[in-house]
Amino acid sequence: MSDASKPPVNEPVSEPDNSEAVQASADQSSIKSRKAAIRAWLLLSLLVVLVVLLSVRDDLRQGAIQSSEKAAHFVAFDMLGWSPRDIFVVRLRLAGLLDSPLGQRWIGAVEQAGDQPVHIGRQYLSTNNFASDEVEAHVYQVALERGEMLVWQLSRLDASGSRLYASLERRDSSGQEWSTVTALDADSAASSRVVTQPGDYRFVLQPELFAEMEYSLAMANGGSLPFPVEGAAQRDIGSGFGAPRDGGARVHHGVDIFAERGTPVTAVIDGRVRTGTSPRGGKHVWLTGGLLNFGSARFYFAHLDSIAVETGDRVKAGEVIGYVGNTGNAITTPPHLHFGIYSGGPIDPAPFLKPGPVLPEG
Repeated sequence: MSDASKPPVNEPVSEPDNSEAVQASADQSSIKSRKAAIRAWLLLSLLVVLVVLLSVRDDLRQGAIQSSEKAAHFVAFDMLGWSPRDIFVVRLRLAGLLDSPLGQRWIGAVEQAGDQPVHIGRQYLSTNNFASDEVEAHVYQVALERGEMLVWQLSRLDASGSRLYASLERRDSSGQEWSTVTALDADSAASSRVVTQPGDYRFVLQPELFAEMEYSLAMANGGSLPFPVEGAAQRDIGSGFGAPRDGGARVHHGVDIFAERGTPVTAVIDGRVRTGTSPRGGKHVWLTGGLLNFGSARFYFAHLDSIAVETGDRVKAGEVIGYVGNTGNAITTPPHLHFGIYSGGPIDPAPFLKPGPVLPEG
Protein backbone atom coordinates (compact mmCIF):
# COMPACT_ATOMS: atom_id res chain seq x y z
CA MET A 1 0.00 0.00 0.00
CA SER A 2 1.58 3.25 -1.06
CA ASP A 3 2.15 6.15 1.36
CA ALA A 4 0.21 9.10 0.00
CA SER A 5 2.19 11.55 2.17
CA LYS A 6 5.44 10.91 0.18
CA PRO A 7 5.93 12.47 -3.25
CA PRO A 8 6.74 10.15 -6.16
CA VAL A 9 10.47 9.40 -6.23
CA ASN A 10 11.02 10.03 -9.94
CA GLU A 11 8.75 13.10 -10.28
CA PRO A 12 10.79 16.14 -11.42
CA VAL A 13 10.49 19.38 -9.41
CA SER A 14 9.71 22.34 -11.69
CA GLU A 15 11.64 25.67 -11.33
CA PRO A 16 9.95 29.03 -12.10
CA ASP A 17 10.85 30.55 -15.42
CA ASN A 18 12.52 33.98 -14.70
CA SER A 19 13.55 34.80 -18.25
CA GLU A 20 10.63 37.18 -18.83
CA ALA A 21 11.25 39.09 -15.56
CA VAL A 22 14.96 39.39 -16.34
CA GLN A 23 14.18 40.73 -19.80
CA ALA A 24 11.65 43.26 -18.41
CA SER A 25 14.18 44.50 -15.86
CA ALA A 26 16.79 44.93 -18.57
CA ASP A 27 14.33 46.88 -20.70
CA GLN A 28 13.50 49.22 -17.78
CA SER A 29 17.19 49.84 -17.08
CA SER A 30 17.76 50.64 -20.73
CA ILE A 31 14.86 53.12 -20.74
CA LYS A 32 16.17 54.83 -17.58
CA SER A 33 19.63 55.11 -19.10
CA ARG A 34 18.25 56.68 -22.26
CA LYS A 35 16.16 59.16 -20.24
CA ALA A 36 19.19 60.12 -18.13
CA ALA A 37 21.25 60.65 -21.27
CA ILE A 38 18.50 62.79 -22.82
CA ARG A 39 18.26 64.93 -19.67
CA ALA A 40 22.01 65.41 -19.60
CA TRP A 41 22.06 66.50 -23.27
CA LEU A 42 19.12 68.86 -22.67
CA LEU A 43 20.85 70.49 -19.69
CA LEU A 44 24.08 70.79 -21.65
CA SER A 45 22.24 72.31 -24.61
CA LEU A 46 20.45 74.78 -22.29
CA LEU A 47 23.78 75.76 -20.74
CA VAL A 48 25.33 76.31 -24.17
CA VAL A 49 22.38 78.47 -25.26
CA LEU A 50 22.62 80.48 -22.03
CA VAL A 51 26.36 81.05 -22.48
CA VAL A 52 25.82 82.14 -26.09
CA LEU A 53 23.03 84.54 -25.08
CA LEU A 54 25.15 86.05 -22.32
CA SER A 55 28.03 86.46 -24.77
CA VAL A 56 25.92 88.10 -27.47
CA ARG A 57 23.36 90.05 -25.45
CA ASP A 58 25.04 92.68 -23.29
CA ASP A 59 21.77 93.52 -21.52
CA LEU A 60 21.30 89.91 -20.43
CA ARG A 61 24.91 89.68 -19.29
CA GLN A 62 24.58 92.81 -17.19
CA GLY A 63 21.33 91.50 -15.71
CA ALA A 64 22.97 88.20 -14.79
CA ILE A 65 25.88 90.02 -13.17
CA GLN A 66 23.56 92.28 -11.18
CA SER A 67 21.43 89.32 -10.07
CA SER A 68 24.56 87.46 -8.94
CA GLU A 69 25.77 90.50 -7.01
CA LYS A 70 22.38 90.91 -5.32
CA ALA A 71 22.32 87.22 -4.41
CA ALA A 72 25.83 87.39 -2.96
CA HIS A 73 24.88 90.57 -1.09
CA PHE A 74 21.78 88.89 0.40
CA VAL A 75 23.65 85.73 1.46
CA ALA A 76 26.63 87.57 2.97
CA PHE A 77 24.88 90.41 4.78
CA ASP A 78 21.26 89.37 5.37
CA MET A 79 21.62 85.61 5.91
CA LEU A 80 25.12 85.24 7.38
CA GLY A 81 25.08 88.56 9.21
CA TRP A 82 28.44 89.73 7.88
CA SER A 83 29.27 93.41 7.81
CA PRO A 84 30.94 95.07 4.81
CA ARG A 85 34.01 95.52 7.02
CA ASP A 86 34.25 91.73 7.41
CA ILE A 87 34.94 91.52 3.68
CA PHE A 88 37.85 93.96 4.02
CA VAL A 89 39.19 91.98 7.00
CA VAL A 90 39.42 88.95 4.70
CA ARG A 91 41.35 91.08 2.20
CA LEU A 92 43.72 92.23 4.97
CA ARG A 93 44.28 88.63 6.00
CA LEU A 94 45.07 87.57 2.44
CA ALA A 95 47.50 90.48 2.11
CA GLY A 96 49.23 89.51 5.36
CA LEU A 97 48.31 92.84 7.02
CA LEU A 98 45.69 91.67 9.48
CA ASP A 99 48.10 91.13 12.39
CA SER A 100 50.20 94.18 11.62
CA PRO A 101 49.90 97.33 13.78
CA LEU A 102 48.16 99.08 10.87
CA GLY A 103 45.67 96.24 10.42
CA GLN A 104 44.91 96.11 14.13
CA ARG A 105 44.34 99.88 14.19
CA TRP A 106 41.86 99.55 11.33
CA ILE A 107 39.97 96.75 13.10
CA GLY A 108 39.87 98.64 16.40
CA ALA A 109 38.71 101.92 14.86
CA VAL A 110 35.02 100.99 15.02
CA GLU A 111 35.19 100.02 18.68
CA GLN A 112 37.00 103.26 19.46
CA ALA A 113 34.40 105.35 17.61
CA GLY A 114 31.59 103.30 19.16
CA ASP A 115 32.68 104.30 22.66
CA GLN A 116 31.66 107.88 21.85
CA PRO A 117 29.12 107.67 19.02
CA VAL A 118 27.24 110.62 17.58
CA HIS A 119 23.73 110.32 19.09
CA ILE A 120 21.00 111.30 16.65
CA GLY A 121 17.38 112.31 17.23
CA ARG A 122 14.40 112.30 14.87
CA GLN A 123 16.44 113.98 12.12
CA TYR A 124 20.15 114.30 11.46
CA LEU A 125 22.35 115.38 8.58
CA SER A 126 26.12 115.00 8.50
CA THR A 127 28.67 115.97 5.88
CA ASN A 128 32.03 114.53 6.82
CA ASN A 129 35.27 113.22 5.41
CA PHE A 130 38.06 110.70 5.93
CA ALA A 131 41.73 111.65 5.51
CA SER A 132 44.19 109.31 3.79
CA ASP A 133 46.69 109.57 6.66
CA GLU A 134 44.15 108.67 9.36
CA VAL A 135 42.75 105.29 10.43
CA GLU A 136 39.27 105.97 11.78
CA ALA A 137 35.57 105.13 11.63
CA HIS A 138 32.42 107.18 12.12
CA VAL A 139 29.49 105.87 14.19
CA TYR A 140 25.98 107.39 14.46
CA GLN A 141 23.64 105.83 17.04
CA VAL A 142 19.90 106.01 17.76
CA ALA A 143 17.42 104.17 20.04
CA LEU A 144 14.34 102.89 18.23
CA GLU A 145 11.07 101.21 19.25
CA ARG A 146 9.25 98.42 17.48
CA GLY A 147 7.10 99.85 14.72
CA GLU A 148 9.22 102.91 14.00
CA MET A 149 10.62 103.46 10.52
CA LEU A 150 14.24 104.41 9.96
CA VAL A 151 15.09 106.25 6.72
CA TRP A 152 18.57 107.10 5.47
CA GLN A 153 20.39 108.49 2.42
CA LEU A 154 24.14 107.97 1.99
CA SER A 155 25.99 109.85 -0.75
CA ARG A 156 29.63 110.02 -1.83
CA LEU A 157 30.78 113.58 -2.46
CA ASP A 158 34.18 112.69 -3.93
CA ALA A 159 35.20 111.15 -7.22
CA SER A 160 37.79 108.71 -5.90
CA GLY A 161 37.40 104.99 -6.46
CA SER A 162 38.20 104.13 -2.85
CA ARG A 163 35.80 101.83 -1.07
CA LEU A 164 33.57 102.96 1.77
CA TYR A 165 32.33 100.18 4.05
CA ALA A 166 29.01 101.17 5.58
CA SER A 167 26.39 99.21 7.52
CA LEU A 168 23.36 99.51 9.77
CA GLU A 169 23.84 97.47 12.96
CA ARG A 170 21.75 96.54 16.01
CA ARG A 171 22.91 95.76 19.53
CA ASP A 172 21.77 92.40 20.91
CA SER A 173 19.69 91.91 24.06
CA SER A 174 22.81 91.54 26.23
CA GLY A 175 23.83 95.06 25.29
CA GLN A 176 27.30 93.94 24.27
CA GLU A 177 27.54 92.63 20.71
CA TRP A 178 26.48 94.42 17.53
CA SER A 179 25.10 92.49 14.56
CA THR A 180 24.67 93.65 10.97
CA VAL A 181 21.13 94.54 9.91
CA THR A 182 22.00 95.51 6.35
CA ALA A 183 24.81 96.93 4.25
CA LEU A 184 24.50 100.52 3.04
CA ASP A 185 25.06 101.64 -0.55
CA ALA A 186 26.47 105.12 -1.09
CA ASP A 187 24.29 105.63 -4.16
CA SER A 188 22.36 108.71 -2.98
CA ALA A 189 19.12 106.70 -2.97
CA ALA A 190 16.78 106.88 0.04
CA SER A 191 16.39 103.56 1.88
CA SER A 192 14.17 102.57 4.78
CA ARG A 193 13.52 99.80 7.28
CA VAL A 194 10.70 99.21 9.77
CA VAL A 195 12.03 98.23 13.19
CA THR A 196 10.86 94.79 14.32
CA GLN A 197 13.17 94.54 17.34
CA PRO A 198 13.48 97.51 19.71
CA GLY A 199 16.89 98.64 20.89
CA ASP A 200 19.99 100.57 19.89
CA TYR A 201 20.84 100.93 16.21
CA ARG A 202 23.90 102.51 14.64
CA PHE A 203 25.32 103.51 11.28
CA VAL A 204 28.97 102.54 10.90
CA LEU A 205 31.14 104.05 8.16
CA GLN A 206 34.77 103.20 7.53
CA PRO A 207 36.96 103.56 4.42
CA GLU A 208 39.62 101.17 3.27
CA LEU A 209 43.19 101.91 4.30
CA PHE A 210 44.85 105.06 2.90
CA ALA A 211 41.54 106.25 1.42
CA GLU A 212 40.53 109.88 1.26
CA MET A 213 36.83 110.56 0.75
CA GLU A 214 33.90 112.81 1.59
CA TYR A 215 30.31 111.76 2.21
CA SER A 216 26.87 112.98 3.23
CA LEU A 217 24.57 110.95 5.49
CA ALA A 218 20.97 112.01 6.14
CA MET A 219 18.85 110.09 8.67
CA ALA A 220 15.32 110.32 10.08
CA ASN A 221 12.98 108.14 12.10
CA GLY A 222 9.26 108.18 12.84
CA GLY A 223 6.06 106.17 12.54
CA SER A 224 5.52 103.49 9.93
CA LEU A 225 1.70 103.66 9.70
CA PRO A 226 -0.71 106.44 8.73
CA PHE A 227 -2.92 107.72 11.53
CA PRO A 228 -6.22 105.75 11.54
CA VAL A 229 -8.56 108.63 12.53
CA GLU A 230 -9.10 111.37 9.99
CA GLY A 231 -7.77 114.75 11.19
CA ALA A 232 -6.40 113.31 14.45
CA ALA A 233 -2.80 113.00 15.66
CA GLN A 234 -0.77 111.65 18.58
CA ARG A 235 -2.07 114.44 20.81
CA ASP A 236 -5.52 112.81 20.60
CA ILE A 237 -4.36 109.54 22.19
CA GLY A 238 -5.96 109.65 25.64
CA SER A 239 -5.26 106.17 26.99
CA GLY A 240 -2.05 104.35 26.24
CA PHE A 241 -0.96 100.75 25.86
CA GLY A 242 -0.69 98.77 29.09
CA ALA A 243 -2.96 101.02 31.15
CA PRO A 244 -4.90 99.07 33.86
CA ARG A 245 -8.49 98.06 33.16
CA ASP A 246 -11.26 96.60 35.34
CA GLY A 247 -9.51 97.55 38.57
CA GLY A 248 -6.22 96.03 37.44
CA ALA A 249 -7.71 92.71 36.35
CA ARG A 250 -6.43 93.31 32.83
CA VAL A 251 -4.42 95.85 30.86
CA HIS A 252 -5.18 97.95 27.80
CA HIS A 253 -4.10 96.17 24.59
CA GLY A 254 -4.17 99.22 22.36
CA VAL A 255 -4.50 103.00 22.33
CA ASP A 256 -7.67 105.11 22.52
CA ILE A 257 -7.85 107.93 19.98
CA PHE A 258 -10.53 110.47 20.94
CA ALA A 259 -12.50 112.30 18.24
CA GLU A 260 -16.00 113.49 17.53
CA ARG A 261 -18.65 110.87 16.88
CA GLY A 262 -18.85 110.07 13.20
CA THR A 263 -15.23 111.00 12.39
CA PRO A 264 -14.02 108.69 9.59
CA VAL A 265 -11.76 105.78 10.56
CA THR A 266 -9.37 104.68 7.79
CA ALA A 267 -7.40 101.55 6.94
CA VAL A 268 -3.69 101.68 7.80
CA ILE A 269 -2.59 99.11 5.18
CA ASP A 270 -3.91 97.43 2.06
CA GLY A 271 -5.71 94.26 3.10
CA ARG A 272 -8.89 92.33 3.78
CA VAL A 273 -11.42 93.11 6.51
CA ARG A 274 -13.62 91.11 8.87
CA THR A 275 -16.39 92.90 10.72
CA GLY A 276 -18.23 92.00 13.92
CA THR A 277 -19.96 93.08 17.11
CA SER A 278 -19.03 92.08 20.66
CA PRO A 279 -19.91 93.19 24.22
CA ARG A 280 -16.42 94.60 24.82
CA GLY A 281 -15.37 96.00 21.42
CA GLY A 282 -18.84 96.89 20.20
CA LYS A 283 -18.95 97.35 16.44
CA HIS A 284 -15.45 96.53 15.24
CA VAL A 285 -13.30 95.75 12.20
CA TRP A 286 -10.28 93.45 11.89
CA LEU A 287 -7.82 94.25 9.07
CA THR A 288 -5.03 91.99 7.85
CA GLY A 289 -2.68 92.15 4.88
CA GLY A 290 -1.60 88.50 4.83
CA LEU A 291 -2.96 85.69 2.68
CA LEU A 292 -5.84 83.96 4.50
CA ASN A 293 -4.97 86.05 7.60
CA PHE A 294 -1.50 84.47 7.86
CA GLY A 295 1.88 86.18 7.70
CA SER A 296 0.77 89.66 8.73
CA ALA A 297 -0.03 91.70 11.79
CA ARG A 298 -3.74 92.12 12.51
CA PHE A 299 -5.18 95.58 13.13
CA TYR A 300 -8.22 96.06 15.39
CA PHE A 301 -10.61 99.03 15.15
CA ALA A 302 -13.21 98.97 17.96
CA HIS A 303 -16.13 100.96 19.49
CA LEU A 304 -17.21 102.13 16.03
CA ASP A 305 -20.47 104.03 15.70
CA SER A 306 -21.04 102.38 12.32
CA ILE A 307 -19.11 100.22 9.85
CA ALA A 308 -18.53 101.16 6.20
CA VAL A 309 -17.26 97.78 4.92
CA GLU A 310 -18.35 94.15 4.90
CA THR A 311 -16.51 90.97 5.82
CA GLY A 312 -14.28 89.85 2.97
CA ASP A 313 -13.89 93.29 1.39
CA ARG A 314 -10.48 94.31 0.07
CA VAL A 315 -9.49 97.84 1.12
CA LYS A 316 -6.64 100.22 0.39
CA ALA A 317 -4.69 102.20 2.98
CA GLY A 318 -6.56 105.43 3.65
CA GLU A 319 -9.96 104.00 2.68
CA VAL A 320 -12.80 104.65 5.15
CA ILE A 321 -13.80 101.47 7.02
CA GLY A 322 -15.99 102.94 9.77
CA TYR A 323 -16.80 105.92 12.00
CA VAL A 324 -15.77 106.83 15.54
CA GLY A 325 -18.26 105.93 18.27
CA ASN A 326 -18.49 104.45 21.76
CA THR A 327 -20.23 101.11 21.28
CA GLY A 328 -19.49 98.05 23.41
CA ASN A 329 -18.09 98.63 26.88
CA ALA A 330 -17.16 102.23 25.94
CA ILE A 331 -20.80 103.36 26.20
CA THR A 332 -20.03 105.50 29.26
CA THR A 333 -16.98 107.22 27.72
CA PRO A 334 -16.66 109.96 25.08
CA PRO A 335 -16.48 108.70 21.48
CA HIS A 336 -13.09 107.29 20.54
CA LEU A 337 -11.38 104.63 18.44
CA HIS A 338 -9.70 101.75 20.23
CA PHE A 339 -6.83 100.82 17.87
CA GLY A 340 -4.86 97.64 18.47
CA ILE A 341 -2.08 95.72 16.71
CA TYR A 342 -1.58 91.97 17.18
CA SER A 343 1.33 89.84 15.98
CA GLY A 344 2.02 86.89 18.26
CA GLY A 345 0.30 88.97 20.96
CA PRO A 346 -0.62 92.62 21.46
CA ILE A 347 1.89 95.31 20.40
CA ASP A 348 2.03 98.94 21.48
CA PRO A 349 0.65 100.91 18.50
CA ALA A 350 2.06 104.29 19.65
CA PRO A 351 5.49 104.00 17.93
CA PHE A 352 3.76 102.96 14.69
CA LEU A 353 1.63 106.12 14.82
CA LYS A 354 4.36 108.71 15.31
CA PRO A 355 4.66 111.32 12.55
CA GLY A 356 6.37 109.75 9.55
CA PRO A 357 10.12 110.26 9.03
CA VAL A 358 11.25 113.10 6.75
CA LEU A 359 14.87 113.28 5.62
CA PRO A 360 16.53 116.63 6.30
CA GLU A 361 17.72 118.56 3.26
CA GLY A 362 21.25 119.86 3.07
